[in-house]
Amino acid sequence: MSDEARMLNPASRSRVRSTILARRMRILVTGSEGFIGRHVARGLAAAGHAVVRLVFARTPGADELRVDLTDSASMACIPRDIDVIVHAAGAVDGDASYRRMFAANVGTTRNLLAWAPTRVHHFIHFSSVAVYGPLVLGEDRDETTLRLGLHVGLPYMRTKAIAERSVESSGIPYTLVRPPVVLGAGDTVLSRGFHDALCHGGLPLVPGAHLERRVSVALVDGLAEVVRLCVAQGPLGGPLHAVDATLSVGALAEHYARALGRPLRTTPISWRAALRSRNEAGTSWLIASTRFGQHYRAERLLTERGYRPNFSLESAIASGLSSLQGRSDRLF
Repeated sequence: MSDEARMLNPASRSRVRSTILARRMRILVTGSEGFIGRHVARGLAAAGHAVVRLVFARTPGADELRVDLTDSASMACIPRDIDVIVHAAGAVDGDASYRRMFAANVGTTRNLLAWAPTRVHHFIHFSSVAVYGPLVLGEDRDETTLRLGLHVGLPYMRTKAIAERSVESSGIPYTLVRPPVVLGAGDTVLSRGFHDALCHGGLPLVPGAHLERRVSVALVDGLAEVVRLCVAQGPLGGPLHAVDATLSVGALAEHYARALGRPLRTTPISWRAALRSRNEAGTSWLIASTRFGQHYRAERLLTERGYRPNFSLESAIASGLSSLQGRSDRLF
């Protein structure tokens, strides 16, 4: 949607959105072999769009292209007749060096923005609540929370924040999708954390932690629906929390305990022990959430996109636990 269209009154804007919704788009999805990307690509194809899938970590299938987005020359094979770009590729490996993280999260974004054909009217960028840096912890965060990741934080936080700024300054109409922790088929973070805790010593609680802290989660099927709505309705020109459920850590733990057939137990640990677990993403999420909460408001998702979560948390948990039998994806 053009800048002029976004400035129309609500009735006119509704007519523009209806026109977009009725149109079959040609959509480029990066990272389509990854956890989020493959669900998004599948959902867009099911909605009737023509999807061009980019992969990197494996041999491409019949309807895919293998492209190294860190190398601009590698992008020459991508067709130019693209209406919408959904950028879901990026590194999430906490063990990666800052240089590799920068190349995967910032370099790919900048190369894709520079490549984007003039006809592209919407760049949908998968970012993360990690852009808030240390403020990723806490409750009642909204999209106006300071993006401290630009200045401080882990390499993942900093590179996601820098990538957002690149999108904002590109001149291409955009939407920034910021999910919290994501749950569903292919999840190897949240499900791994709860599985290991409940099947062994119990949920780790550092001093000051309790199970009443609020957390927000995204379901991967819900993310696919959010993207479908963003394609249909046009650019937001800002960030959007993609949240499917907000509940206490204890309530979420009860769901996992029932799925695993295990009792819900907790175990006190010291901060020193917590630091030893900092490279275990699922365990780190549990420790941080029970101490500080990780809750993000989603009013904009409702008012701007009209999204109402209707996917099953229990089914997503079952799928996430089942996926632990497979490999751990390092890409979105």
